[in-house]
Amino acid sequence: MSQEISDAFQLLFVGMISVFIVLSLVVVAGKTVIYLANKYAKTTPQKRNKTMRPEKLAAISAVVDHITMGKGRIHNITKL
Repeated sequence: MSQEISDAFQLLFVGMISVFIVLSLVVVAGKTVIYLANKYAKTTPQKRNKTMRPEKLAAISAVVDHITMGKGRIHNITKL
């Protein structure tokens, strides 16, 4: 019985370590793709939406700035 429990724990640890390694590789690959896309992607600045009231635009910008802690940018606002 002791050998079976030992084998079960060994299989458990090997499985957990392999899942951790695979997920770490997925995270690193994703961050690398995002970094390269942001670095080399050519973007053109969008024209400001002239039909929206400045108060609404300021409020939306403030919310995006607060939620993303200053890292987010608004590129386009469209009414759905």
